[in-house]
Amino acid sequence: MGLFDKVLGKDGEIKLDKKEAFGAVAVAAVASDGDVSPEEVQRIAIDLMTLKAFRKADLRDLANTLDKVAGLAKKRGIGPLLQAAKVALGPDELAAAFFVAVDLVLADGVVEENEKKFLEELQRTIGMDDATATKIAEVVLIKNKA
Repeated sequence: MGLFDKVLGKDGEIKLDKKEAFGAVAVAAVASDGDVSPEEVQRIAIDLMTLKAFRKADLRDLANTLDKVAGLAKKRGIGPLLQAAKVALGPDELAAAFFVAVDLVLADGVVEENEKKFLEELQRTIGMDDATATKIAEVVLIKNKA
């Protein structure tokens, strides 16, 4: 199996492992406002390194993961990338990925219209109900006020 086959299935479907799936959601979240600052990249690393999937990862592994998913986002688009993340993650992991996305979007204290649309698309894509999404957003708001 070649490198291309590892990234894309036979039908062109994106295949992600758990780390890549979390990275995909995080990259999509920070890119949703149209700009990715160095501070946002640093924030992605901080948020992801707290997740169980990344606890034993080093920064080089994390950088490679983020580079891969950023490339896929450019080539294939955010929608297919989020679908692939949904397939790669279980229900609790999807909730954690949504938490990370909300945290990244709300980190600067300003939520642009594109960011709102992204979070709604992510919620819809992963099949998260409104009550759970609202609870997560409320917790993130409390966290970011501290």
